Amino acid sequence: MNSTTNDGEKLEKQMWEDIKAKNWKAVESKIAEGFQSVHPDGARDRSGEISLIKNLNVGKIELSDLKSTMDGENIVVTYMISAQETIDLERLPTKPAPRLSVWKKGASGWQWMSHANLTPIP
Repeated sequence: MNSTTNDGEKLEKQMWEDIKAKNWKAVESKIAEGFQSVHPDGARDRSGEISLIKNLNVGKIELSDLKSTMDGENIVVTYMISAQETIDLERLPTKPAPRLSVWKKGASGWQWMSHANLTPIP
């Protein structure tokens, strides 16, 4: 396994650890200004995603089938996640669901550019 693959996995796992720990300073510092995400209820910009993340209560997380590819200064990571997540007291399904993230290397390190989460939000 090359270091690029490890970088993508490491970035994604660290982001989840920070979200779980509610380490908002670390989370926000890694989200790029031009960030965009897509969820079943539509697209979000950086501030919309941050506000969604801050309403998450994350318990046990399991990432599997991680695949990373690097193209220049970008890493694309796809994976399955099984997480105990609660939004507004509503427990989300824990069965594995696909996710996709794009990370871009910038002057201040790796930045989260985009994320696709196709798990329906109740």
